[in-house]
Amino acid sequence: MSKVVLLLLFLPLSALSQNFVTLDDLDSKKSKGITVIEFWAAWNKGNQVEFLKELKDCRSYRLSIDDNPVAVSQYTVSSVPTLLVFDNGTEVARFSPTIMMQLSATRQEIQQEIDQIILKKFQ
Repeated sequence: MSKVVLLLLFLPLSALSQNFVTLDDLDSKKSKGITVIEFWAAWNKGNQVEFLKELKDCRSYRLSIDDNPVAVSQYTVSSVPTLLVFDNGTEVARFSPTIMMQLSATRQEIQQEIDQIILKKFQ
């Protein structure tokens, strides 16, 4: 009985957790469909993108630059959090942080970019 209660207590936490990706996995994750990657660092956790899992019609992942330092130069990330939007492996949008290391784009602005990608496919 107590195991069931513990499982139910942790279920909401796991449902809200963000999927992490490594640099080795990134190519396969971004190669199909629309993918949003947040370049993230533990030392800037207070400014992480909280709404990442709320974005619709895409897959979203968080990549730690602490664990994947090569990603910084490979993707030209100058600060975190930086969001990159990929469509079938090609970068189509980039959202960079302010000087205060906070993402300036809103969830609605990023969702609008995703929606535009989908619309272009039907035109």
